[in-house]
Amino acid sequence: MRNIMRYIPFFLLNSLIVCYTIPAKAQQTTTSAAASIQHWMTAWELVSDHIFHLSPTSAPELLFFDDTYSYTTSATSAPNGTPFKGPAFRGKQLPWRVAPYRDSLILPNATKVPVGLMSFAAPFKNGNGFFVMGTPPYWEKAGIQSQELGLKKMLTGVFLHEFAHTRQFNGIGRLVDSIEQQHAFTTINLTDDIVQDYFKKDSIYVREFQQEVNKFYEAAFTTDNTLFIKLVKEALSLLRQRQAKYFTGEKAVLKPLDDIFLSMEGLGQYTAVRWLIHPRGGNLSFDTAVEGFRRKRNQWSQEEGLAMYLVLNKLAPPDWEHDIFGSQPRFITDLLEAAVNSRQ
Repeated sequence: MRNIMRYIPFFLLNSLIVCYTIPAKAQQTTTSAAASIQHWMTAWELVSDHIFHLSPTSAPELLFFDDTYSYTTSATSAPNGTPFKGPAFRGKQLPWRVAPYRDSLILPNATKVPVGLMSFAAPFKNGNGFFVMGTPPYWEKAGIQSQELGLKKMLTGVFLHEFAHTRQFNGIGRLVDSIEQQHAFTTINLTDDIVQDYFKKDSIYVREFQQEVNKFYEAAFTTDNTLFIKLVKEALSLLRQRQAKYFTGEKAVLKPLDDIFLSMEGLGQYTAVRWLIHPRGGNLSFDTAVEGFRRKRNQWSQEEGLAMYLVLNKLAPPDWEHDIFGSQPRFITDLLEAAVNSRQ
């Protein structure tokens, strides 16, 4: 979730829906978009039902787009859109519409944004959410590629990362809202990169942080159980030392935010990797999936968070998924410490 979006009132549109005739090009792109979206929905059902064992929920409002048309279940995003039979979510048909656009999109919360390469989930004020993402042709036209994963599998992973956040708005999302209400963020915006934005120019911090991240990945990849426990303890010690050393005074608020965004962004990365390695998903090797989805490794909360979830999965505490996705979530840092202590 690249941005923590502020709530904007949801304005109801009372005008009549005016339909237009879909030209042949739109029919072709709509068919292609629907196939990709349905693939992504099916991938989420696999992860949600068979890996995380989450209770089913209804779909958030959805907005997808290529370089000419938007495909949405939101009447706000396409008030004059033409209805079409689009992808189902858990076997249920959704109210899809297709509409042309020019240089901007209207999000389901009525915000107008310029079109660009984006994939994100964001909340409404009532706790429900919506989801926005470009379809594969838009990414391909932008030159996005993945040598390790291939574009189709990479984009499925991107979708899963962001879609997982739609299940976190009533838990971790509310914690972020509470912090934002209590603290003024004037010099640095409150995003999942807030810690990185504060310290990315501090070479000593960066070096210490990288040592910490490397420890978690060493633990994730080792097959020696004794060494594994040792590395996890060392990595957690470095993490807590870093937080105690740097998150003081006016920066004390960064400590809970660090825990929150490691939990949130790490989970998104981990969700993608779990699908990539599943026989009914990407069917890739563990090494290929992890290395491929780390990509540039330049987003700190995603990079370290993924390693922490990979380690947590090896420790295998019961029902940790429900601790993360629940309305009273526990942080990945706390779950790891509890799990490794139980192995002593």
